[in-house]
Amino acid sequence: MKQTQRYLGGFAMVLAACLASTATAQSNIDPDNALAWGENIGWINLHPSAEDGVVVTDNHLSGFAWGENVGWIWFGDGPDDGVAYTNDGTDHGVNNDGAGNLSGYAWGENIGWILFDTTSVGASQVTIDSETGEFDGMAWGSNVGWINFASGSGVQLQQDTSVVDWMLLDD
Repeated sequence: MKQTQRYLGGFAMVLAACLASTATAQSNIDPDNALAWGENIGWINLHPSAEDGVVVTDNHLSGFAWGENVGWIWFGDGPDDGVAYTNDGTDHGVNNDGAGNLSGYAWGENIGWILFDTTSVGASQVTIDSETGEFDGMAWGSNVGWINFASGSGVQLQQDTSVVDWMLLDD
């Protein structure tokens, strides 16, 4: 019993550390354009509040999205090397190649892994337009099916975020 309590206590501390590390960054997803659509799971909100939400940088995503039907979806808490998630061992998350092409995995406790580079299965990879900040493409979860991030569903970066300009700064 004591070993189980120690395990659960350790797990709670790790979870709290992960939540604390992502909670300090403000989401740069436009709260009025924050919804992706999954035919089997409904709407996923990438900016559920000012404190919670997905943060996009020039090399990775972090933070949480919320789906009313599926709960929290974790995009990562920053790669181990500070640049890109390796997506092996304990270093999981969604990468941004600097040109707006997303790859890697998000995780939902109730739905499993969500793949962002779906070109290997003949679909369009999830991307972010460098000029408008609009997301496009489809992600895939084997337990939930396709999730549409296209602008018709409404995911877009805030217009006042500097991340929209990251691809233009490296010229």
